[in-house]
This record gives sequence, structure tokens and C-alpha cells, in this order.
Amino acid sequence: MDARPSNPQSPIRNPQLFARTLVLALLPSVARAQQPDSLPTDTLSPVVVTGVRLPTARELARGLAGRTATLHAADLDARGVRSLADALEQLPGVTTSDELGAPGQLDVTLRGFQVSPTIGLPQGVTVYLDGVRVNEPDAHEVNFDLLPLEDVDHVDVTYGPSVLLGRNSLGAAVNLVTRRGSVPAEREVEASGGSFGRYELKARAGDRRGMWDYYVGTRYEHEDGWRAATPSRTATLFGKLGVNTGTWDATLSYAGADNRIFQAGSLPDSVYAAAPRVNFTPGDYFAPQAHLVTLNAHRVLGGMQLAVNGFGRALTTDQFNRNASPPDTRERNRERIGGGAVQLSGTVALAGRPLRWLAGMDGAYQHTAVRLYAARSTAPDSLTESVLTNEVDLGAFVGANWPLAPALTATVAGRYDYIRVPFEDLLDPGQSGLNIFRRLSPRVGLTWSAGSGHELFWSVSRGFRAPALVEIGCADPAAACPLPFALGPDPALRPVIATTYESGWHFRGPGGHVDLSADAFWTDVSDDIFFVASTLTAGYFQNIGATRRAGIELAGQWERGGVRLYANYGYTAATFRSAARLATPRDPAGETVLPGDVLPLVPDNRANAGISAPVAAGGTAGLALRVGLDARYVGRQWLRGDEANATHRLSDYAAADASLLVEWKRFELRCMVRNVFDRRYASFGTFAENPLAPGTPVQRFLTPGLPRHLQVSVSTEF
Repeated sequence: MDARPSNPQSPIRNPQLFARTLVLALLPSVARAQQPDSLPTDTLSPVVVTGVRLPTARELARGLAGRTATLHAADLDARGVRSLADALEQLPGVTTSDELGAPGQLDVTLRGFQVSPTIGLPQGVTVYLDGVRVNEPDAHEVNFDLLPLEDVDHVDVTYGPSVLLGRNSLGAAVNLVTRRGSVPAEREVEASGGSFGRYELKARAGDRRGMWDYYVGTRYEHEDGWRAATPSRTATLFGKLGVNTGTWDATLSYAGADNRIFQAGSLPDSVYAAAPRVNFTPGDYFAPQAHLVTLNAHRVLGGMQLAVNGFGRALTTDQFNRNASPPDTRERNRERIGGGAVQLSGTVALAGRPLRWLAGMDGAYQHTAVRLYAARSTAPDSLTESVLTNEVDLGAFVGANWPLAPALTATVAGRYDYIRVPFEDLLDPGQSGLNIFRRLSPRVGLTWSAGSGHELFWSVSRGFRAPALVEIGCADPAAACPLPFALGPDPALRPVIATTYESGWHFRGPGGHVDLSADAFWTDVSDDIFFVASTLTAGYFQNIGATRRAGIELAGQWERGGVRLYANYGYTAATFRSAARLATPRDPAGETVLPGDVLPLVPDNRANAGISAPVAAGGTAGLALRVGLDARYVGRQWLRGDEANATHRLSDYAAADASLLVEWKRFELRCMVRNVFDRRYASFGTFAENPLAPGTPVQRFLTPGLPRHLQVSVSTEF
């Protein structure tokens, strides 16, 4: 593999430029002593611009969103998270699994819907970075390693179909809002190291002077990996320039990443039990280079607010998969995406009561080139597939809420999408084709403010997911596609339709010390799309009749005097609601899925709880100590490839993490011990042929969870 051409050098990968970026970020600022600027009362206050397609009034957001959750930067730092998937795990109803054998590329399941970097999974969660969709156009997957999580101010999670945020938000929509320069100026550098040869360098700086503000952050991480032949390198760079003229409040940002991650994958059951550190197919890797430029701006126009968004994104990936039987497979993707949106919002009087409204349009052009190669060690790579697509996405949305009574508010929203997905086969022009999808997605709801901090809501909404490029081009059971995928004009797939009924209760106590919530949801899904593996290295996509996700979510938090307690619980019943004949590696004749069979890798019970408390308050010159403990429980799960629930499930497991924070003057020492009791568990399971066993039998393949490991970081501000 070393003889193969590597990715071209980029500014992020260049260590010298990385060092210069650190120096520039830490240079003293002429604005260090600048006092907070005073702004006229009729101007926009300094805010974090989150992008359009997000309600600008809290009352409208609550009515349209139903259940929401927010993770702040302090929450992420306290847990020492390394990816968005890791961060979301503390929310009720969220489970992570490790199919690829790479801690930075976990799969996420939320309310029975998945979002993952793995091509071939039905993606039902949409992720945005400052209002820009980052699900990839080829398979709607999300590459979590490309997201600048260390530069995020907060993460907003909107549960259920989000008609305002756009298509594919069946289970939830997640928006990462990045930091912005503020007063007083901040400059911080951090170095960390820990188990498995992991070390990390981070730096950030930000300031605001007059109407201008800036923020820059950079990160470099290297890890040898706890399993054999799994080194990883992640390098990100983020910068944002903002301006508040009193009329416009705007930001222009850049996010870039250059990574190389080797993956270990899962192991046969017998190997998993005896030697979990083994890499069954050494050499698998994912090497992306990404660039994203985003413009977000808003201004007040009389009684309305105008928000605009524009972006350009480029991604180049090189992915290598070692197959049990030669040849191996290499996939090279090239994506160029551009688009934007505009939104107006305001309030008008209707029958003596305020009607809050918003309306807007968005669009994107996505150029995607996919090339697949057969890779042999004795010969140059040979091109097997070359497909080009120029997808066009257009959408329009509108939403409003109006108080029917002083404590009762009605909400209505809708979105119309037009999606054009052509593809051009560069090796066989006769295989080219075109798919067009149109859909109207509505939402209605009621919110009742019961007083004394209590609030009740009810909503019904409908969302849809258009088939992805690889699903459209690999949908013929008579012509299974070699993995990763072969594309062609296969039988048309229908879009996935999800209808969600949801009701909930929220209570916030006086002073905000207590926060409690309870939700119940019921989502009926028609024409769900599943990837059906007909052999170890081939398969196809197909629509099935119906599935359902239903459950409850409970969350509670108490905070006083620096002590914070929290607990979450989620119960999810994800089941097939119609019979389907699916292929499975377990049986060449296939398996019959019946109504009531449980979807794989969706635990029925999920709970987590934690405490964070000060041990020593410190002072202006003394030490401040804080300890924390987080624990999680994940219930049993059926393995992928056992949709008929014919074998036995993955065992349930519990794990805990401990943390210690020491603060002294401008220095901070943080120690994190993950899986502190060194529990052994499997977070992912499937079935595949084991070519190393006599007769090449089909066996259970499991991915072991990370053993106990330590991470120590030291940071300083100046």
C-alpha cells in the first residue's frame, strides 16, 4: 500500500503551515484591552448566525420543532468527546455502534433511524454545519471526522421530521453552530496525550473589535490505534470573520479537513473472543480532503427579518477495501457542491393576536463523480465503474404559529421539495438514466403553556427521504452490485415516507435548577429502503412495505451550587410492519421477515446518567478540582443480517467514564478515563463468510468496544 500514490499535500496536512497557524492564532491582539462595544438600540446585537431554515423566534421554534435538545461546548469538553457521534450519545434514545472499527467513524441510531459514515445504510438523520447540509450526495452518509467539533459553540438537535430543515430528516435534524469572536478576547492552546499512542494539538483564538470579529481554530490528532494496523491522522482548520454594521450581521467562514483513517472492521465470533485486537482485513482506509466556505447573514427590515445563506463545498475521497477474495476495491469520489437559501420572518396581528411566520426557499447543485477500481498487488488498478451525476435540489418552506388562547398556540408548517438525480455512465453511455422526486411535507401542532414552568405539546408531521444515488443505481435483484457499488438504470425506487405523531411534557423549575421532560412518539414508515446483501461482496437496494418506530424518552437534570446531576432513558420499538423476503448471508435461500420482527441494531432500552461536582472551590490563587462520572446502559440488539430475528442478540452492556478537572490560574488539566471498569462488550454485529475457517462458513462477526483508556490534556489561556 505504501507504493500507491498518496493524497496531494494540502495546507492542513503540511506540518509547517500548521505550526504557523498556531503562532498566528496565539499572537497578541491589539484589541486585547478593548472594552465591550456599545451598539445603538436599533441595531442587531452580536449573535451567532446559525443559517437560514431555522426559526428566528423561540416561540415559533418550539411550536415547529416539538422535542429539541442542545449540547453546549462545555458539555462536549467535559466528556472529552472526539466526534459528533460521541457527543450525541448522551441524549435519550441515542445509541452508537462501531461497524468500521474506527472510533472516529461511529454509527449513530436515534429513534430507530441511522446516520453513519457507512455507505449502504438507510440514512434517516440530517446533519448541518452552520445551516449547510453535510450529508454526502452519493449515499446521504455523514463523515463525522470532517466536522470541526472543537470549534462548535453548541449543537441543536430537532427530533422527528423537520419540514423546515429539509428532506431526509426522518428521525432528527442536527445543526452544529460554530464559535464566533467575542469580547473579551480569547486565545487558548491545548496539548493532550493518552493510550494507544494518541496525541493531539489544538489552538484557537477569537476577538471582537468595533463592528468586526474573528475566530480561528486548528487541530491535529494522531493515534496508533488499539487494534492492529489502525493508525489515524486528523487535521482540521476553521476560521470565521464576522461583521455587525448595525444593519447587517454577517459571517464568512471556512472549514477544512485532511484525514487518513485506517479501519479494522468486525471479527469472527471466535477471533473476537480470543484476540479482539486483531485486524481481520488490514489495509482498509478512508482518506478525505474537504473544504467548505459558508456565508450567513441577517438584517432587520422594518418589522421583518431577512436571513440569507450561501455556500460552496468540495470533497475528494480515496477509500480502499480489502476483500476476502481478490481483487480488492478502491473507490475515489469527487464532489463539488454549491447552493444557498433565503428566509423572511416576522410577526403580524391577526384577530388581535400576534401571528409569527416565516417563509423561504433553498437550493443546491451537487456534482458527484464516482470511480471504482479493482486493485491487485501485482498489477495497476483497473477502472470498473465511472459515473457522473449533477443533482439539483430545490425547496420552498413556510411556517406560522398563532395563539388560539393566551396559553394555547397552534402551529402549521409545510415544505415542498423537487429533486432531480441524473447519472451518466462514462464507460457505457447506454446505462445512463434520470430520476425525479417531488414531495410536499406538512406539519401541525399545538403547544399549551400550563403555567408554573409546565408546557405540553402535540404534533403530527410527515417527512420523506429521496433515494440516494447508490440506492437508485443498485436496485435490481437480478443484477446485484459488487461492493462498494456499481451504478446503472435499475428499477426505480420509491421515496421513503415517514409520518410521526408526537406528544410531550416539559418542566423548568424556578431559577432553572430543575429541568424535566417526557415524550412519546410513533412513526409509521412506508417504502423503507434496505440494502440486501445477496453474497459477501454483492447486494442491492429495495423498497419494503412498512416499518414503524415508536417509543418514549425521559430526561431530567438538576443543577445547584456547581453540582450537576442528569439522567436519560429511551425506549424504542423499531419493527417491520409488513412481510418481506430479504436475502441474508446466513441462508442462500433468503429469509422471510414478518410483521413484528425487530429491526437490527436498535436496542429496545437505552439509559445514561451522570454527576459532576466540585471537590475544591479554589480561588484567585488556589486549585479548583472537579470530578465527574458518566454511565450508560445499552440493551440487547439483533445483528444485521438477522432481520427475521432467528438467532440470538448481542448482549446488553453497561460502561462508565470518569473525569477529573484541575484549574489553576490560567491553566487547566483534564484527565479522562473511558470505560473505567474495563468492561468487554460488542457494539456491532453482522454475519459474513469466514474464509479462514474450513469450508468458509458463515459466522457471526462482532466489533469489540474500546477497552479502558486514558486521555490527559493541558490547556492555557492568555
